[in-house]
Amino acid sequence: MKYTIDFLKQAHRESIFNKSKILNTNGCACFCCEEIFSTAEIKEYFEEIEGKDETAVCPKCGIDSIIDDSFPINDPIFLTEMSKYWFE
Repeated sequence: MKYTIDFLKQAHRESIFNKSKILNTNGCACFCCEEIFSTAEIKEYFEEIEGKDETAVCPKCGIDSIIDDSFPINDPIFLTEMSKYWFE
């Protein structure tokens, strides 16, 4: 693995309660379908029962696995490792 488990877990923590952060970035990616896209493409956010920030939903696959460009989203290895760790 190129990325540590701790780093993958850190990225995963950023995939919830992330609407405010996502809206202030230029790009994001889904680590479920491994697609990269503009934040403007996100049209759906899940409202969280804890009353915290909403969670972005992928416009491509409908899963709440969106991370912003503060992570290496342009590295296909990163997205693949995230997908394998969390979905396989």
